[in-house]
Amino acid sequence: MGMQHTVTPCEAGQYSAFRGDCTVALLDSSELREDEYTHFLSPAERAKYVGIRNQRRRSEWLAGRLAAKYLFLSHMQTSSTRWKNEWKPVLTMLSSEDLDLYSPWMYQKVEVLPVGRVGKKPNPYLGFIWCDEKRPESISVSHTNNMSCACLTFGCATTIDIESAVPRVSSFYKNSFTEVEKAWVSHYGSGDDGRANWLFALLWTLKESALKLEVVHPASVWQLPQIEIEALPDLDDVLQFRSDTTFGVDFFRFKARVREQHSVMQVQVAVTGTRTLILSVMQPVSGVTN
Repeated sequence: MGMQHTVTPCEAGQYSAFRGDCTVALLDSSELREDEYTHFLSPAERAKYVGIRNQRRRSEWLAGRLAAKYLFLSHMQTSSTRWKNEWKPVLTMLSSEDLDLYSPWMYQKVEVLPVGRVGKKPNPYLGFIWCDEKRPESISVSHTNNMSCACLTFGCATTIDIESAVPRVSSFYKNSFTEVEKAWVSHYGSGDDGRANWLFALLWTLKESALKLEVVHPASVWQLPQIEIEALPDLDDVLQFRSDTTFGVDFFRFKARVREQHSVMQVQVAVTGTRTLILSVMQPVSGVTN
């Protein structure tokens, strides 16, 4: 275990994430010994953790929360704030050694839980609670195939999604995408099944990220065909990640539109990936216009 950082208990008022910053952390859940990290959870988080029956899902859930907590604690080490003119996510690959930089009590004090309510229903979206107080930072978590990721920003909602680029059942392609999107993949897939699977996975991450932004009406992934991703970038720029075996530190960034019926949301997107995984980060640019 390396040297641990310390923060004065519950003095978070002077600490905050850099406004405009977007930090992303990736953690391989298969590399963690769960019995060593469950005490990093608060009692409320442990209750949710033990309620997950699937072993891999439980491990991914734990890794995602640890990644989110790590990002929060890392920002608390910086007392200054700054505004950025350019949105540019920063990616960090985490290990168990990185997690051990902070003591367990610090991880327990920062909770990653659903906060607030939507109408009369509990809010399913995550937020930070530090020393029993809700924090303004935006947090988004995603996981697939043992890889868990988290994204933290301050001052603007930002969402993240990670998916595997693998062959799926025919209903996935038939029911998850609009005709325009399927035609786009057909055109650029060039008869290459692996390339087409990668592009469909990319579209899926963008749709999921849009869904998590809470500005479109579909309430579940079963309604994703109602969302269409428009103004996609040149594929040569995005497909560069298909040749990578591991995640690099760079993102490809572009602007796009998310259309749902008669509403259009302008977004900025950052994408990175490997041959088998795609990670997308999304942030609104100008809200929803009719």
